[in-house]
Amino acid sequence: GVPRTIPMLARAAQAGIPIIAEIEAAYRMSQGRRLVVTGSNGKTTTTTLLAEMVRTRYPKTFLGGNIGIPMLDFAAETDRNSVQVLEVSSFQLESIGHFTPDVGLITNFYPNHLDRYPSYDAYCEAKHRLAMNMDQRHWLVLNGDQPRMVDLARQVRCRVAWFGFAPRPDQRWISVADDQIVQVHEDGRREPLFPIAAIRVPGRHNLENVMAATAVALLADVHPKQLQAVVAAFPGVEHRLEWVRERNGVTYINDSKGTNCAASIIALRAMDHPVILIAGGRDKGTELEEWVDTVRQRARHVVLVGEAKSRFQPVLAPHVPLTEVATFADAVNAAAGLARPGETVLLSPACASYDMFTDFEARGRRFKELVHALA
Repeated sequence: GVPRTIPMLARAAQAGIPIIAEIEAAYRMSQGRRLVVTGSNGKTTTTTLLAEMVRTRYPKTFLGGNIGIPMLDFAAETDRNSVQVLEVSSFQLESIGHFTPDVGLITNFYPNHLDRYPSYDAYCEAKHRLAMNMDQRHWLVLNGDQPRMVDLARQVRCRVAWFGFAPRPDQRWISVADDQIVQVHEDGRREPLFPIAAIRVPGRHNLENVMAATAVALLADVHPKQLQAVVAAFPGVEHRLEWVRERNGVTYINDSKGTNCAASIIALRAMDHPVILIAGGRDKGTELEEWVDTVRQRARHVVLVGEAKSRFQPVLAPHVPLTEVATFADAVNAAAGLARPGETVLLSPACASYDMFTDFEARGRRFKELVHALA
């Protein structure tokens, strides 16, 4: 994630010194097939579920990358029979050279990291680098519900498969029909895979994540009959809409992984009860209009904390009651005091964590500690 614009790297580039990402170094050292996931939201859930699917066929499956386990930790252990299931970020893709997925997946595009990239287009272009070395030997799985993905499919040299809710003729899709996840073949045949009811993790976004992971797993030759058992056993991932505790009729949900507005919108829309929202942290500079509108509809009260308070307060104040606090512990205590039986306290900050924590995992763990410590 080191910016290529820092003076040390700028001087290296001027001197013709190669600059490579950790994933590029690990790629050159490793063997076997590589199934690679990127996108704005849903990466970690999709990557984790995909690894569980792949393990049903390939015992020597490695999970890592941006998910918290560096590729270099296991690169030397791989062989030609192993499979690497990798989450990669736009930051990592900036400095690849030969890195090539056997199957690549882009979950979605939403504005993110605009504190680093000059524009949304520049951010998406960094994600596009996933496919820069891919050709007809490789598959790229794209979200067919996003027009930007359709445009990207016209630019790549590899084969393309799709997931989404609106399949089109003559395309290979994973979609939904008659309350089933289905595989739609190029000739239009629909092959039921498993019922939607088998999916444990809630929300439309998780339905998309399951479709995406399924598409990649099938391209990696995982047997279709293995998928339902994996999906039915999958509980989700830590820090993404993670149930923490029920106390005095109030449910506490940890969505520390909601580090941008689009992710926080997804979390808010997944809530069935009135929400006391904890938001704030290090602002990423994304547009706030849709997030504010969703907060207005779903949250009864917002507790603001961190550097982003000064930006969030004026846009939220006309729409929802606010409480501003100085520390993260104050935020949890304030939310607990405001919540009524039947409501949900939701940590979904719409911000990075670096003003107060080393990463979103540390923020999520602290939230859970504070919630469990409530009297």
